[in-house]
Amino acid sequence: MYRMRRLIVVFVVLLSLVGSALAADPIWPQELTFALLSTESAPEVGRRWTPVLEQLSKDLGLPVKQVAATDYRGSIEALKFNKAQIGQLGPKGYVEASNNNYANVEPIAQLQHANGSLGYRSCLIVHADSDLFSPEDIASKTFAFNDPNSTSGYLVPMTFFLMEMGIEPKEYFSKLTFSGSHEASILAVANKKVDVASTNLPDIQQMTREGKIPRGAVRVIWVSKLIPNDPIVVRKDLPDSLKQAIQQSLTIMKAKNPEVFVAGGAWIGGFVKVDDAAYQIIRDLNETTKRLAALK
Repeated sequence: MYRMRRLIVVFVVLLSLVGSALAADPIWPQELTFALLSTESAPEVGRRWTPVLEQLSKDLGLPVKQVAATDYRGSIEALKFNKAQIGQLGPKGYVEASNNNYANVEPIAQLQHANGSLGYRSCLIVHADSDLFSPEDIASKTFAFNDPNSTSGYLVPMTFFLMEMGIEPKEYFSKLTFSGSHEASILAVANKKVDVASTNLPDIQQMTREGKIPRGAVRVIWVSKLIPNDPIVVRKDLPDSLKQAIQQSLTIMKAKNPEVFVAGGAWIGGFVKVDDAAYQIIRDLNETTKRLAALK
């Protein structure tokens, strides 16, 4: 009888230990949703990302759906309200999402371009036959940023205008608009809808290579310093084991399944591990720009 009681006690203790282990490693969700960044039209963004997300789904053993927001802010909000659990954010978007833990996200990977680069450059563009050749020439012209939460399409050029040129864009240009995406900004200049726009070099190269604009249709009149590539973020409340599995899948995908990046164009060529410190430079720029804009 005594031996039986001891066995029962041991069995109960073992059950409690197993229960504790399961509680410490929550069960994975039945599916994940990936928030796509609206750098191009929704069909184009979806086309580039679908092979990557299908491979991620195979690696994880659970469905990975995609959701395309109409603007950069939409991706942040989708993550904040758990409409998406993983997604691509621009560097500025990530800073906004992580400030005061607004969207409850953390970075686990960084986009690597098809050429291996982990950075890119913002630029100002004009039509090829324009008589504008430098930022000093563009006073009183029509200008398009792409999105208030874009790094290369808003934050970096805005910082340049405020800090280096000492101008307030709303007063400097005859008309100031937001196009909605890098693709839209480039097309607006190529089709002479605006005189000047902000975008980035990889998107110009990609649209030219894919025949979306004629070669030489636009001309660059200013280029920024290097900007860190976009982070892939996950909600912090996902199980740690799932976050690690997502990171593992993404960062070895280029070596194991290079074919999934064929549709990615210049931007999506692979992933490397990253942490918050990589985006401190963007956080500093963001705070500086906000302070300067408040003084104007």
